[in-house]
Amino acid sequence: MNTPQSLPDPSDKEAMRAWLRANRSKVPGHAPLRSADELTQAQLRKLQKAVGLGTGDAEPGRERRRLRLALTGSPVKEHSVESYVLGRWLLSFQDTVSTIAHALDESRPTHEYGPIPNAVRKATRLYATASFPSSYGMVLEEAPVDESALPLPEVASAESLLDRAMGTVLDLTDRAGAGPGAVDAVIATALPLGSRVFGRLAELTDVLADSGADINLTWSSPYSGVRASRLEARSAQQCRDALRAVQPEEHEEQLTGRLVGGSTLRGTVEIETADQGVITARVNHEVTSLLSAYANRHITAEVLVSTVRSPHGREHHSYVVLRLSLTEG
Repeated sequence: MNTPQSLPDPSDKEAMRAWLRANRSKVPGHAPLRSADELTQAQLRKLQKAVGLGTGDAEPGRERRRLRLALTGSPVKEHSVESYVLGRWLLSFQDTVSTIAHALDESRPTHEYGPIPNAVRKATRLYATASFPSSYGMVLEEAPVDESALPLPEVASAESLLDRAMGTVLDLTDRAGAGPGAVDAVIATALPLGSRVFGRLAELTDVLADSGADINLTWSSPYSGVRASRLEARSAQQCRDALRAVQPEEHEEQLTGRLVGGSTLRGTVEIETADQGVITARVNHEVTSLLSAYANRHITAEVLVSTVRSPHGREHHSYVVLRLSLTEG
């Protein structure tokens, strides 16, 4: 290692500055900054180190979102699982998460029958990282983040599209194992997400039903903390059969009434009608601006209605606002 020249008199500030300029490039990792981009990256690395996020070398970095899955049942023997069952589950699970995320994405069009955008697939991509002691256990993590794109702590702990999709998956697995009424609960949760989600859920539950496997899912996120859910093969079979038997039907309808509320978190508004009571409908616009313009005013809403009749005979409806206008008179 090269030894820097002798330090000047510390009381001579000009000499001290000249010495620092001359010796900065001699110290590994302290090359002089020659552009605004280099300065920005250096400041970001310094801030990340100060708040304990790490730089991708020896430091641990921010907490990654992860899912621990544990398979039990017929296809699991001595901490091993049939590769066919594991492969089908992983492929179907990733497709289900991405499809649900696309349905939850506010930026998607109301009618969307094309392929899922690459941006959504990238935002919900999961990586297998390790196995752990269980009948058979595996850890899936969110995609690694480049250092240049590493968010600050308050951003890292915000809800991501993957958080929302995984939360919905666990809502569905909770409802599937809820006993009497489970099928209707699953249908009611899945219906607002569209018919494509029905197909993905049927494929996912078929893996467990066909193999006789049960699964425990534990999701951990800096935004939502830790949440666990369990789905057994028997419940999966019941839901698979119901999901295969139903097919959402769509038609357009006109509603008149008053806009009485809304939820920015869910992206929905509430319309009070004379004949159907209060209807909750999803919107593809900013809820706050709609409430500002139409709250407690008489409106006409063109809505897309999705309807499913469950095997038990109960009808489920979901509404999406296509157009909204004030009612004259």
